[in-house]
Amino acid sequence: MKDSRNVLKPGSAAGHAGDSGPEAGGGAALSVLRVASFTCGACVMVIEMVGSRVVAPYMGTSLVVWTALIGIIMASLALGYWLGGVVSDKRPRISLLSRVIAAAALLTACMAVVSDPLLQVIARVLRNPYAGSVVGSLCLFAAPSLLLGMVSPFIVRLAMRNVRSAGSAVGSFSALSSAGSIVGTFLGGFVLIAFLSSQTILLLTAAVLGAVALMLYRSGWRAFVPVIVAAAALGILSEEGVTLMRSDDTVRIETQYNTIRIFDRVDFNTNREIRILQTDPMGAQSLMYMDAPNELYSNYTRFYDLAFHFKPDARRVLMLGGGGYCVPKRLAETRPDVSLDVVELDPGITRAARDYFHLEDRPGQRIFHEDARMFLNREAAKGELQYDAIFEDVYGSSYNIPFHMTTVECMARIRELIAPDGVFIVNIISAISGELFGGIYASIASAFPSVMIFPASYPNSANARQNVMIIAMASDTIPERSPADEYIARLLRHRWTVPYEPNADAFTDAFAPVERYAPRL
Repeated sequence: MKDSRNVLKPGSAAGHAGDSGPEAGGGAALSVLRVASFTCGACVMVIEMVGSRVVAPYMGTSLVVWTALIGIIMASLALGYWLGGVVSDKRPRISLLSRVIAAAALLTACMAVVSDPLLQVIARVLRNPYAGSVVGSLCLFAAPSLLLGMVSPFIVRLAMRNVRSAGSAVGSFSALSSAGSIVGTFLGGFVLIAFLSSQTILLLTAAVLGAVALMLYRSGWRAFVPVIVAAAALGILSEEGVTLMRSDDTVRIETQYNTIRIFDRVDFNTNREIRILQTDPMGAQSLMYMDAPNELYSNYTRFYDLAFHFKPDARRVLMLGGGGYCVPKRLAETRPDVSLDVVELDPGITRAARDYFHLEDRPGQRIFHEDARMFLNREAAKGELQYDAIFEDVYGSSYNIPFHMTTVECMARIRELIAPDGVFIVNIISAISGELFGGIYASIASAFPSVMIFPASYPNSANARQNVMIIAMASDTIPERSPADEYIARLLRHRWTVPYEPNADAFTDAFAPVERYAPRL
């Protein structure tokens, strides 16, 4: 016995006159639906991957941002699945599905155009990172994700021939959509983001979605040609050099890991022009005097010179985190006999330092482009390197040191790479009274017997957020030496002399709640 209510024949009275569907078009129409299912699944993940790059310049790249982005997209997809099922039961028409996909294409193209000004406004109005990330993700990604969520149940409804084949139809198209999502994830993360700007990726994604809509709705192809042509043209134009000079004289560079902004300003205290490098909106990653590129601008960077006070014969140094390479440049000028290894995750940061911050190659300097923790793990296991001093200045966004660089296990690896009388110096943005500082301090103290605190800006304040330098010695005692000059004496006067007990447990690889503590700054 056949149930006519479960049979879709778009060309018959049970369907809608003039529509072409899988029953009317046979295998060819089913093939189109399969392509649409796979492609839309891939596009969703490309949008999600590139979304982190779109939001990063204004909200950062912390776990808070990723949580908001993934949560909003998943919620929108869930709502789209439900809505797509309801609409497809009432109007199971390929022409309607093509309009849904075309609308998603248009919104994706619009996202590429309006994301910067919209996020600028949101970042100014909502200073809280949780609220800003949620609202920004909601405004940009909810609508296109909802529309793309409608596609999967719509396609299944169109492809379903009868109740006896319902399971296989749902399974096959769900598998295709998931396969597309997998391809989109790897394509976005490994290929597209590495070679194209965010705007270009969004515009090309819009063009792909527009092409899918054309395949589904041939009779209306003329209506969608302008969208595809405009998306492709804007994509080509926006990719001109990948690096664009904006109207506000800001250079924007998109790398595999960051969106870098470089701009010049006048320092009001000295009336000197400075160049600033930013990878997130929370602060400046590097600053340089234009008239003296090797002079240190940031006060906290001077405290790395204390390594040579506590170990005057230091000749081999490791720096974790390159940024604008301000400290390496200073070392090259003032201590040419010191060999320096720099570990910087992002090759694009190094290129920017060469192009805009006067970084030059020199004998005795090596640059490794990899994750700092991976470098530490590998070299500690090999046991071939030993450094007189190790500097750590590694940051993500929202004042967060990446959690895996704050843990007991990480400090153990650093200790293994330091000479018996070596020095470890790390920069932490926090208040001394904060839990973030306490947890990192406890982690360092688990590996180093001698630990000192040097507040860089407010030496007598436990509650002021500032750059706080922790200097740890591998030896059991801290060498007492007279300062070589007034410059070193001035730095030494910043030493924290009040007894300190960490107010948080040491961080571990299994539990390091830096994202919980950082917003309290």
